[in-house]
Amino acid sequence: MKKIIINLSIILLSGIGVKAQNKNPFLWGIASAAYQVEGGYRADGKGESKWDFLTNKVGVTQFLIGQKQTGNVAINMYDRTQYLKDIQLMKELGVNSYRFSLDWSRIIPDGIGAVNEKGLAHYDLLIDDLKAAGIEPVVTLYHFDYPMALVQKGGWGNPEMINWYKNYAEVVLKRYGKKVKYFITFNEPYIEFMVAEYLINMEQSKEPNTVRFAKGIQKAHRQLLANAAAIKMFHEMNLKGQIGMTLNLSPCLPLDSNNPKDIKASEFEDKLLNKFFLDGLFKGTYPQQVVDSVQKYDPSFQPSGSEMKILAETKPDFLGINYYAPALVSYDEKAPFASTWMDNNTDKVKSHNGPVRPDELYHLLTRIKNDYGSPKMMITENGAGFEGEDIKVKPIVKDPLRADFIQRHVVAALKAKTDGVNLIGYFPWSGWDNFEWVFGYTKRFGLIYVDFETQERIPKQSYFEYQKIIKANK
Repeated sequence: MKKIIINLSIILLSGIGVKAQNKNPFLWGIASAAYQVEGGYRADGKGESKWDFLTNKVGVTQFLIGQKQTGNVAINMYDRTQYLKDIQLMKELGVNSYRFSLDWSRIIPDGIGAVNEKGLAHYDLLIDDLKAAGIEPVVTLYHFDYPMALVQKGGWGNPEMINWYKNYAEVVLKRYGKKVKYFITFNEPYIEFMVAEYLINMEQSKEPNTVRFAKGIQKAHRQLLANAAAIKMFHEMNLKGQIGMTLNLSPCLPLDSNNPKDIKASEFEDKLLNKFFLDGLFKGTYPQQVVDSVQKYDPSFQPSGSEMKILAETKPDFLGINYYAPALVSYDEKAPFASTWMDNNTDKVKSHNGPVRPDELYHLLTRIKNDYGSPKMMITENGAGFEGEDIKVKPIVKDPLRADFIQRHVVAALKAKTDGVNLIGYFPWSGWDNFEWVFGYTKRFGLIYVDFETQERIPKQSYFEYQKIIKANK
C-alpha cells in the first residue's frame, strides 16, 4: 500500500512546478565521480593523483575493509566502448542529464605546467557523445581528487593552491565552456577535509585530533576562495551557462532531544557543517562561534577582510546539494569540538549513510530558500545502500529499500518545489555501483549493478522505479 501511495504522490506532483520552460527543462539525471568510475589508471599520459597514491601506495582501504582495493580499473568508464553502453543505459532510463567529474591529473598531470591533450580530448568526446544522446553534461571540476604533485607541495594547506586550481579551471572553461551549460567547481569540502582527510590522516600528523580537525577549516576556506575565483572567471569569459558549488548538507538534530548537551552540540554542529559554508557562499561571512572555536586550536585561521569581501561579492549561479541523511548529533567530549554524528543512526534498518528522513530534505530546501534569498538549487547527490540488497540476479537486481528511498525523497523534493523552492534538478547517487572511496567495492549505491570482475551491468529495481518517476514528471 505504501508503494502505491508514493507513486500516486509523484503523479499528483507532476506538472506542479516541475515543468520548466523548454529552454531550461528540469534536470533528471544520475551522478558519478571520475576516480570512482573511470579506471584507466595510467592511460593516455594521466599523472598520479592523490587517490592513486592513497589506494596503491598507502592501501587506505585496508584500514576499514581489511583489504587493498583501488580505482585502477573501477568500472572501466574511461573506455569509450564501455561508456557508450552506459550512455545507452542512461537513455533507456530516461534521464536528460549526467553529472560527472573531470580528473585534474588527466588534464594537467603535474597539477601545473604542461597540459595533456589526450586527456582533454577524452572529455571532449565524452561530452559530445552525451549531447548526441540528448543528455546534458553537468561537469564537476573537482571531486576530492587532484594531482599528487600538488599534494607534495602542500595541497590545500598551501595558499598557492588557489592559484593552481584557478589555472586548471581556466584550462577547463576555455576548452568546454561553450558546449557545457552547467559547471560545478567543488564537491563537498566538509567531507573532504573534516571527515576524509581527518580520518585518513594522510600526513601522519601527531597533533591532537582537535587541531587536525580545525586545520581542515583553513583548507575549506581556501576552496571557497578558489570557487569564487572560478565563478568570477566564468562570467568574465561571457559564457552562457551556469556555475555553482556542491555542498553536503545535513539538518542537525539532537540525538536525544531531552539532553541539553546534545541540543547544544547539535546547534554548534549545524553552524560548522551547514552555516559555515552557506554563509560563506551567500553572505561572505562565517558564524563567529565557528571562527572562535577554530582559532582556539588553529590560530593561523585568520580570514582577511579582503578575502571575505571576495566571498561577499561572488555568488554561485546555483547551489548543488548532496543530501543523504540528517545528522543526529550527540555530545562527546573526546570528539573535535565535543560533537559527533557520523555513527548515530536510530533506524531499525540502517542505510550506509545515516537515518532515512525524506522530510528533512524538504525542511533543508525550504530553509535555504528562506535564509539565503531563494537561490537556484540542484540536488546533486541523494541515495542509499542497505546490507542484504544488491545481490546479483537476473533479469533485475532487487533493491526495494533503495527504490523506496528514492521515491520518498523525490516526493519531498517536488513538494519543496511546489512550495516555491527554486529547484532545477535531481541526481540520485549513483548511476552505477562503483569504488566508494575508503569502502572500496564493499558498499553499493548504484541504480545499475556492476559485476566488478566482468564489468557486466544489470539494472536494479530502483532503476526502473526511477524510470517511472521521470516519465510521470516529464
